[in-house]
Amino acid sequence: MKSRRKIESIPIAAIKVLNPRNRSRARFKEIVQSIETVGLKRPITASKREMANGYELACGQTRMEALSTLGQAEIPAILVEASTEDCILMSLVENIARRRHWPIELVGDIGRLAKSYRAPDIAAKLGVTEDFARAIAYLIKHGEDRLLSAVERGIVPPTLAVEIARAKTPRLQAALLEAFVNEKHTSKQIGKMRKLVEQHHRKSMKAQFAGEAINAASLVRAFRQETERQEIVAKKADLTHARLVFLISALKTLMGERMFMSLLREERMDKVPLPILRLLSASVS
Repeated sequence: MKSRRKIESIPIAAIKVLNPRNRSRARFKEIVQSIETVGLKRPITASKREMANGYELACGQTRMEALSTLGQAEIPAILVEASTEDCILMSLVENIARRRHWPIELVGDIGRLAKSYRAPDIAAKLGVTEDFARAIAYLIKHGEDRLLSAVERGIVPPTLAVEIARAKTPRLQAALLEAFVNEKHTSKQIGKMRKLVEQHHRKSMKAQFAGEAINAASLVRAFRQETERQEIVAKKADLTHARLVFLISALKTLMGERMFMSLLREERMDKVPLPILRLLSASVS
């Protein structure tokens, strides 16, 4: 492959992706927000194909798609003279290199800025997302070095690390971390597991954990049981609401019948309680 390179602005529609890959939606959203805030920091790498009147992408699929999402038709590109095979190889090398840790310097910068600035300001200054800046600042403030290390190594996302850090005991933290690593639960699910354990005033939870150590298996089991319980409660609430709507609708229809109202007056039952009148006057959804 020749080393001669130049940077040009090329149409995104003319670029062919040779080695397409899937990515996390959350991570892609972060990249889009970063580019929208601070601009494109690094051009993509592509090779021009004269016969096809287009380009083959070597590096930068995510950057290209992010810029397209922001409505841009062109993107700065480092043009290299490379064969299709070389472009695929460059793409593979970049994908492997991308699996790196969050730089220690970046974590340190967030820690220093957090003493004087809020998360949105830190995010704007460093070109990271607000959620990332807020999570790292929280972990630093609470001395969660182990979780910071896990974030830097890509073991857990920052927001999930914060949910684990909020656990009140090291044992619960370890169980939550294990539950995520084993079954890839979301931050929201990990947060619910933590709250289930910490709500000691609930007798049902005491029964669930009675006689067994708090570990990943018991957390997941309790979470699933609580989820099923909440689904049953929600179904019962929906059924009760449907019945109430039906009764009010039927009563509203009867109240419009003269014979029914006459019968109520004869029986001295025509005085309807105020709460029921309010329901009848409201529109039935």
